[in-house]
Amino acid sequence: MLWFKKERERESWLVASILLNLFFSAAKLFWGWWVGATIVTADGIHSISDVFGAFLVFMALRYAGHKSRRFPFGMNKLEDMAATLGSFAIVLAGYEIIRTVLFSGGIKAPENIWETLSFMVILIVLEFVFYFFERKAARRLDSPGVRADALNWLGDIGASGVVIAGISGYHFSIPYAQEVAVVIIVLMIFYGAYEILRDAVLSLLDASVDTQTLRKARSVIDGFPDVVKSERLFIRRSGSVLIADIVLQVKEKNIQSAHLLVDKIEQKLYRQIPNLSIITIHYEPEHKPFTKVAILLDESKKNIAKTFGKSVWIEIREVDTNGETRRNESVRNPVAQGQRGKAIKLAAWLINQRVDQIVINLIDLEEDLQTLFSALGIEVTDKI
Repeated sequence: MLWFKKERERESWLVASILLNLFFSAAKLFWGWWVGATIVTADGIHSISDVFGAFLVFMALRYAGHKSRRFPFGMNKLEDMAATLGSFAIVLAGYEIIRTVLFSGGIKAPENIWETLSFMVILIVLEFVFYFFERKAARRLDSPGVRADALNWLGDIGASGVVIAGISGYHFSIPYAQEVAVVIIVLMIFYGAYEILRDAVLSLLDASVDTQTLRKARSVIDGFPDVVKSERLFIRRSGSVLIADIVLQVKEKNIQSAHLLVDKIEQKLYRQIPNLSIITIHYEPEHKPFTKVAILLDESKKNIAKTFGKSVWIEIREVDTNGETRRNESVRNPVAQGQRGKAIKLAAWLINQRVDQIVINLIDLEEDLQTLFSALGIEVTDKI
């Protein structure tokens, strides 16, 4: 639900940007035509290009979350693709500003300077207010698409600033005032474009997220005592959402309890890292450095017991990966003195001992017990 609200909010910002850009473009074109100011008209044309950029990002956001059989993870990378194209558009806009000032004969100012300056100042204030709040929203929503659109507004502010600098420099005869202003603004635009392009390309290449996010996820996982080890922890970005792929070693051999553990981990990860949209957790039993073997013996301790529940002695061995016995002890069957249910009681005792292998006469072992041991990953054999 939180992710859905964020998606709707991202779309709302893009719609507002498109409408506001259309209004500003029309206003600049009309004013440029009315007062005969070519530079204002050019700025209006530049603003129209931003309308297309915002519309492109909006379309990406609108369909990014669409899931289907062919796109089971959604099409969130459309937002990264739009951000990539948007960053190139920002660079192009910066280049056009430099070219206009340095290579096209400078900026020509209209005769009615003060009215045009007042008009441009009002537009810049409105543009900056929208840019400030949209960039703030982009950080909160962690949206590369909205961030790219906000930087487009910075380009608009820069272009309008060039207009004002050109008109003012012309009026007060200040040398190189407009050139210095252009360099500062264009550097800001280029740096913002670099940030957007970097994040978008990393997402398209499925690069890992930042170390802080990984550390937070690992801290959540390590907070569960039944997790032995994190075999793999991958988190990547796809548009505005994060996708996690995790492999864990868990102590539980019971499938149901392992599922419950995984569900708890997922819920806590969703709470701690709000941008997580998809979490895939694979779990496997704990990899011990040894195999614990229970050999069921008769009274002599030399022969395998003929019946499971009536075995007299149980030899517990811990065998390392090289096949060598690192620990060996014999205990009397703790349920041998019972009258009924000896087999199931002994099975429960062996499970509590976390044995990995049971050596017993398979002919006597009930099929239900064989199924139980198999489900728990305990090997049953008649060979030592």
